[in-house]
Formats: sequence, structure tokens, C-alpha cells
Amino acid sequence: MLRGRRLFCSDRYLRPGCGRTFSVTLMTVMLGFVVRTLTLLGFVRAVLGGRTRRAAWLVETGGALSLSSGYRLWLRLCDAQSALRSRLSAEAPAPACPEREPLAQLLAHFAAVLGDREADLFAAFQVHSQRRLFDA
Repeated sequence: MLRGRRLFCSDRYLRPGCGRTFSVTLMTVMLGFVVRTLTLLGFVRAVLGGRTRRAAWLVETGGALSLSSGYRLWLRLCDAQSALRSRLSAEAPAPACPEREPLAQLLAHFAAVLGDREADLFAAFQVHSQRRLFDA
């Protein structure tokens, strides 16, 4: 699984490069986890749809990733809600959402800021804000 690339800014042969290496991380990968943003989004939507966290994680990952990773990601997302809502509110006000679940309201806010409900909202947000999802 490709998570990013390490690039060399070449200063050889009279090129104007700096001679250093730097890393480029894909925005579709959750940093610190071997989980794609689309997997996390599907997991959250499945839980909001009525599945248990265990069942949703096993379905989304096909049983390939540990259950503790799913629980850790869930807790990180729940803990990051207020910071995410603050960043989203700087872009657009929170939309009216009939759901009472805070994560459903967060997804509605993502969709209001980024436009498309069916897209990978977490990756689109990371690209839009140029910051990782769980950065405070």
C-alpha cells in the first residue's frame, strides 16, 4: 500500500535544487494509521446507519485490520470533533441537520463545506485545508 513518497530536490549537474529530501504524504491515508480515509468514512457511515462499531469495522476492512485500530480511530474522531467543527465553521456555517448524532452533524457540515455527499469527505477536507484530519 502506497502511503507517500520521498523526493530528492536534486542539486546535481548545476540544477537549482536544495539537495535535500522531503516526504509527500497522500491525502487519502490517515497519518499514523494504515487506513485510508475512505475506509474511515465508510466505517463512520456504517455506524451511523445502525451497525455496531465492531461489525462496521469488520465489514469495511474485510477483517484485515485489527479491531483496536477501529476503536482508536473512532475515539480520535470523537475527540477531534470540536476542532474539526471550528475549522469547518471558518469556511461555512453549520447546516441544519435533522440528525441528533454529533458525528452525523459533522458529516453534514463536511458536505456543506466541500460540496459532495458521496465523495471521500475526509480526503477532500485534508486537500482543502492542507492539514491532516486529526491536527488540532
